[in-house]
Order: sequence, then structure tokens, then C-alpha cells
Amino acid sequence: MRYLLPCLISIFTILIMARISNGQERLLAQQLFDKEDFESAIDEYELLLNDSPDHLEYNYRIAVCFLNTNIDKSLAIQYLEKIVDHPKAEPKARYLLGRAYQFGYQFDKAISAFRHFLDKGEGDKKNIDDCLVQIAHCQNAKELMKFPIRVEFESLGKDVNSQFKDYFPFVPSDESFLAFNVRTDDGSELNPDGSYKSNVYVSKVKDGKYLAAQQVSLVNTYDGNEEIVGLTSNGDHAIIYKEDIKGEGKLFVCKVVNGSFMVLQELDRSVNSSSEEIAACINKDGTKLYFASDRPTGYGGTDLYVCQKLPNGKWGEAQNLGPSINSSDDEDFPNLSPDDKYLYFSSKGNMSMGGYDIFKAAWNNKKRKYVSPRNIGYPINTPEDNMNFRISSSGRYGYVSALRKGGEGDVDIYRVKFIDIPPRLTVIHGKIDGAPKDNQKDILITVIDDESGEVYGHYRPNRRTMKYVMILPPGEYDMSVEVGPEEILYERIKILDKVSFCSEIKKDISLVKNATK
Repeated sequence: MRYLLPCLISIFTILIMARISNGQERLLAQQLFDKEDFESAIDEYELLLNDSPDHLEYNYRIAVCFLNTNIDKSLAIQYLEKIVDHPKAEPKARYLLGRAYQFGYQFDKAISAFRHFLDKGEGDKKNIDDCLVQIAHCQNAKELMKFPIRVEFESLGKDVNSQFKDYFPFVPSDESFLAFNVRTDDGSELNPDGSYKSNVYVSKVKDGKYLAAQQVSLVNTYDGNEEIVGLTSNGDHAIIYKEDIKGEGKLFVCKVVNGSFMVLQELDRSVNSSSEEIAACINKDGTKLYFASDRPTGYGGTDLYVCQKLPNGKWGEAQNLGPSINSSDDEDFPNLSPDDKYLYFSSKGNMSMGGYDIFKAAWNNKKRKYVSPRNIGYPINTPEDNMNFRISSSGRYGYVSALRKGGEGDVDIYRVKFIDIPPRLTVIHGKIDGAPKDNQKDILITVIDDESGEVYGHYRPNRRTMKYVMILPPGEYDMSVEVGPEEILYERIKILDKVSFCSEIKKDISLVKNATK
């Protein structure tokens, strides 16, 4: 009996401590949730769910957290499915389950969940109205995914992308540099939600490759948010969004020389108003500035506007682009093709497949405006927000920020290749020296694509002049020169891309020295 009492006391103490620990975890989870630091809150709710796996509040809140992060929004499904039919579940849980199904590409289940939510009629008006919108988005997504565009995504790797949010990529038409935004641990202050203040970074191109990205010193501060939100097609001027000490944002323009940013100049009052201006671009001859604003003169939400350059160098009064571009939903991030023939922009209307999608509108010479916007298609557009798109001069490559499997973490930057648009080609020509005269007719040049391992082509020199010609797209290749059954020479060929592209290369081959000149 004398041993039983201490044991009971110990057990009681453990239970009390466990309850205190659980209470602390719950309080911390609540605090993080209220601050909208959703990633940190997920860790705390996972601990709480280990002890109480069927807890209504914990399952609901961890689902909300996943839906508000860039980890994987569809991970919310498992938690919402567990509680959605419980009589005491949050009424909004069914709506959120629809959104989670939507992000998981389960569109029929999403539509069913949204309709169930509407039939119940227990949600607030905002969610009820949004259900109708999301049902349309799901139906749009099903149609768009029937006819995907042929593209390939190339991650720009660790020299550009980080474990943090890397977003809004901008390149000039020659792809000589990349400017983008990062929320990373570079000395910047933390926001209340646990993210870092945003800064602008630049990666320049050398030998066809993007170098390690560097901060733009004349633009960035550690205690404020700065973002690049526009770039001219030739890359000589950038548009910067910058917050003041009150947290109010304005648009600035700065000159860019070879990828180096100069001092900022605030844009005119015709652009910066009492409303919020978000993104902008300037056409190729510098006479028009397109921008996004939520000013009350629009068709609903954020609209796109244009200003004309006046003779005194100022920007004239802003004009709304009208209903051919703007919808009752939000439009944002105008970007022009290098020839000004097309306007790319993001929109929540105009047959979006969920959130913002990228659209493309063509210039109509007769009407003197951009008309007939169309969704550029899946898989560039997804149920996630797709905000900013830049196209290269050839039209074969575009740049986006996206959340994709295998990324470095959070949103990353990708170079998108449009497979159906032919690549630029490099002509390689020269003369073969040193081949035995009795075997000149048997000379064979073989080129193998290093990426696929397949033979790209066989080539033979002119028997009389011994000159040869090859035409190759950018890439890396293995080249061998054979004389009869014997391989005389083997070497690698690299055709550079982006600003390093060269349309013609002269390359003489010497078989005597077993090397190229």
C-alpha cells in the first residue's frame, strides 16, 4: 500500500502534465492560425491530431491551413472527408471539400460537393455565390484538359529557385537575364504570417545558362516589400511595386542596363492613384503603358487600363481596356509579346479553370484594341492561381511561376517549351582536312542527341570540296567522324540557347591531328 500511493501520484502528475502540454500545443496552434502562419500551424495541428485523430476543430483547421499554403492543397481532402458529415461540423467544411477536390483535379467530386453545399443553404452569401463560380470553373477545367497544349516544363534549378517562394518571372525578348521575386531568409524581416518580406533578384545568362541569382541592391530593402511587376520587351526598363512605411504600394519605373537596375522613379498620378495599382508593362516603342488597378471605374474587381505617353513625357489619363478584356472578376498582370501583337494577362473570368488563368488577346488593327481573349490552356493553366506569363521573341519559350511536383519548394520558376513551335536552328559548316583520298567517299559524320541518346542525323561532306553542313537546334550532342569502318574523331558539340544563341558556326575538322581547328 505504501508503494501504491506514490505510483498514483506519479500517474496523476503525468496526466496533469500531458493536459498542460496539450493545452499549450492547442494555444500555440490557435495563435499561429490567427496570425495566418498556416505552415507553422500545420505542424502543431498534426501533433494535436496524433492524440485526437477525430477532433472536429483540429481536422477542420488543418484542412484550412493546407488550402492556404503552397504545400499541396489537395492534402486537405483527407481531413475534410473525415468530418464533413458530422452534424456539428462547420457548415463551410463542405464548400472547402469542394475546393480541395478541385485542387486535386477531382472535378466531378468537387461539383458534387459544391451542389451539396448549395442544397444545404447553410453557408454565408460569399461562399454560396462562389460555389456557382467554382462549378463553372470545374466544368471549364474538364473541357480544357481534354485538349492539353503540348509543352514541356524546365525548372531553372537551384541557381534560381529556392525552398522559399520564387515568383513573377520577367525576361527580355532575347532572354539575356531573368528578374523575379523571392520571399527568402536573406536578412529580410518576417511578416506576421511567417513569410519573409519580398525582394527582387536577377540571374544573368552566360553560355546559355542562368547564373546564380543576385539581389538588386538599388531596389531592395530588408524591412519592406519590393517586387518586379513589369519589364519592357527589350529589357531596358522595369516596373517595380514598392510599399511605403504605411504599407501602401505604388508603382515605380527604373532603367535597366545589361540586367543591372538603376534608381527608381515614381510613376505619374495618372497611374498611381488612391486605389491599388498592382502590375504594369510598356509597349516596345515606349508610347503606351498598360497596368492593373482596382479603381472604382472598372467593370468589377481589378481591371486593366492603358495610358498614352504625352509630348511632355508624362503619362496621359488612364483608359479602361473595356469589356473585350475586362470582366466582372479580376484581371491582372498585363504582358505584351515582343512585337506588341498579343496581350497576355491573368483573369479569374473569361473561362478560367480555377482562380487566375493566363489569357491571350490579339491586337485588332481595325478596332485599334486587343480583342477576343482566349485561355492559353492546360497544363500552363491549372486550378491554382496562374498570374504572370512572359514569352520569348521566338514564341517557343515562356516563363511562369508554378507549384509542380519535384520543385525546390513552394512556388518555383519554370521555362516552358511550346513543342509545336519550331526551335531556332544553328548552321554548322566547315571543311574536313586530312582524310585519305581513297576513302573520302566513305566519310560519315554522326550526331547523337545527348539528352535522348538517339541519333539526330548522319551527314557526309561534298566529295570534291570536302565541305560539310549540319543544322542543329540548341542542345548538347556527341559527334563522331568515321572513315570507312574506323572512327577517326569523337567530340561533343554544344549549341547555346537564349541570348547566347548563334545562327552560324564555322567548324573545320582535321583528321590528321584527330582534333578540330
